[in-house]
Amino acid sequence: MQAKSRGFPNWGYLLLGALAFATFYFVKNMGQRTLMKAVLGEPADLIGTAMSSAKVSPRITSRTGKITARNFKVEKLGAKKDSLAFRFFLKGEKSDATVKLWMVKRPSDKWEIVKSDTLFTK
Repeated sequence: MQAKSRGFPNWGYLLLGALAFATFYFVKNMGQRTLMKAVLGEPADLIGTAMSSAKVSPRITSRTGKITARNFKVEKLGAKKDSLAFRFFLKGEKSDATVKLWMVKRPSDKWEIVKSDTLFTK
C-alpha cells in the first residue's frame, strides 16, 4: 500500500493557475483603463475609445499591420484643466504609429477631440 503525500493537492495548482491568469488579464485589460481614469478623470473614457478605435482602424493597420502593443503619455494639461494633449503609441508588425489628440472641455462639461494627427515610423 502506498502512503499518501501531504503536498499541495492537484486542484490547488489549477486554482493558483486560474488566479494568476485572471490577475494578468485584469492588469492587461483593465489596469491601463483604471490608471488613465485615475490620472485623467473624465476624458479617460473618450481616450480609451480613441485608442481602441485606432487599434483596429483600417487606415492605421494598413500601414502598421496587426497592432501588438500600445502605450500612452499625457503631453500637457491646460492651466484650467480644460484642454489636454494626449499621445499614444501603437506598435505594429510592419511599422509603428504615434497618434496625438488635442481635446477641450466644452461649456457643457463634455470633453471633445478637436484635432488628431498620426505619425508612422518604421
